Amino acid sequence: MSSFTIGGLSTGIDYNTLISKLIEAKRQPIKILEKKKTSYNSKVTQYNSISSKLSSLKSAAEKLKTSSNFYAKAASVSESTVLEATVTSSAAVGNYSVTVTSLASEEQEVHSGVTALTTVINNSGSSKVFQYTYAGTQRSLTVANGTTFEGLRDLINDDTSNPGVTATIVNDGVGAAPYRLIIKGNSTGATKTITVDAGTTLDGTGSTTDFRSATFTQKKAAADSDFTIDSLQIKRSTNSITDVISGMTINLKKDGGVSSKITVTANRDAIKAQINEFVTAYNSVVDLISSNTAYDSTTKVSGVLSGEGTARNIRNQLRSIISGTVSGQPDDMNILSQLGITTNSKTGKLDVNTSTLETKLSSDLDDVAALFTTTSTGIANQIYTYITNTTSTVDGSITLRAKGLQDLIKDIDNTVKNMQYRLDKEESDMVRKFTALEALVSGYNAIGSYLNRIA
Repeated sequence: MSSFTIGGLSTGIDYNTLISKLIEAKRQPIKILEKKKTSYNSKVTQYNSISSKLSSLKSAAEKLKTSSNFYAKAASVSESTVLEATVTSSAAVGNYSVTVTSLASEEQEVHSGVTALTTVINNSGSSKVFQYTYAGTQRSLTVANGTTFEGLRDLINDDTSNPGVTATIVNDGVGAAPYRLIIKGNSTGATKTITVDAGTTLDGTGSTTDFRSATFTQKKAAADSDFTIDSLQIKRSTNSITDVISGMTINLKKDGGVSSKITVTANRDAIKAQINEFVTAYNSVVDLISSNTAYDSTTKVSGVLSGEGTARNIRNQLRSIISGTVSGQPDDMNILSQLGITTNSKTGKLDVNTSTLETKLSSDLDDVAALFTTTSTGIANQIYTYITNTTSTVDGSITLRAKGLQDLIKDIDNTVKNMQYRLDKEESDMVRKFTALEALVSGYNAIGSYLNRIA
């Protein structure tokens, strides 16, 4: 809009208000386009929301579309003091007998001790060396003159190339030198040994404290765990066993030849929870689409996506899959409603009869699984594939529709820009013309005044 103003002293006309109203009238086409743009932006926003809801439904379907995912498992142990066991859905149902001979351990080396934390261990006047090896990696630490017992601990812990040990000091209250340095490996396993090496020059002479290997006592040896599973002997460097039984993690807790049985079963409660998660995600999609395509007879307002074929088609395709028959299934277990999961005729959302679902899970678990997992025709498989295609960032229907709307928005922006340019020019022309008119009238008024004076 122009920033110029025109006085109306000569004509008595408020040109500024006149021009403003004329331009406002000519702006109506722009306002119509801007309203369309707002509508298109709202549609894009809602399609993004639908895409997000579909992604959640796809994730829920993924948990049901394969047997390994569908059959959620649970593990129980007969002796919880001996071991713990956790499983994923890929673990096989069955019983396993585990006997623990020995646990994996980390090595601990304990020094003979000094009288105080602040005892100076190198008062020789020159630097000395403390050398050790952990798990095959040797470190030689420079111990400066004046270093205290605490200082040696900190040298070990603060070493940027520390290979994996931790040094601590304890006061056991025994003897004249109760402060003892403990060097402990951070990892278990037979290869994680600690040795104090011959390169150590803190040897107890020349005002130094002796830290050679002879002054250390092994309180705990590095060792592998040793156990059997169904009479098969196994050794590992850790007590957390993840690579023996597929889908199972076993944490060994107690040794000495003690045993425990692990029982893996189908976890029907978890399976039911996965199915309910799927239903909830499906209902969330249907609810979002329905609320954005409905017409409110009270407010006389249509939803943002009213008339949008893409949104309507998504809802219809999902309903078709949910209500369809799964081929190859028994007649009494080939449709979702036979699980107690039915479509509400008013809302289009799914209702779950928990009692029926639990009964089917207890009596026909494999058939229930097949209803979701059957390749190509299983409900979860169909939903997963459909959503994958629909939300494809290349040629998915949502992507294409959103792009189409964004192109329309871009066209509107360009059109409005051109229209506004012409409108600004027209306003400037009006200002120029009315200014000239005011000047002309002012001139005539001046002539009239002059003639009146000389008459």
